Amino acid sequence: MAQYAPHVYSDPMTIAQLETLAGELPGQARVMLVLDDGARVAGTVTMRPVLRHFADCDECPGVNATVRLDDLVRISQQHMLWLDSVRQVLRLPVAEAP
Repeated sequence: MAQYAPHVYSDPMTIAQLETLAGELPGQARVMLVLDDGARVAGTVTMRPVLRHFADCDECPGVNATVRLDDLVRISQQHMLWLDSVRQVLRLPVAEAP
């Protein structure tokens, strides 16, 4: 049974770009992600994204990944985003303990 993604990629250059982007998102990093539509999402990366095989709606195979962020303000809020929707990763300073 195939898992589906809105967009999948098989071009080596695009896959390399996705791998580079995933490398900018190590586990427990505090980041602000700028998305394709200009939206910004801030949070803590729960686990480094890993490219996986998916199929698109036309059953074409390829790769993509998801990144999960725990919201910085609402701790119980989680954001699950497709890696290909991320245009920029901005590192945020680590919060200092009181």
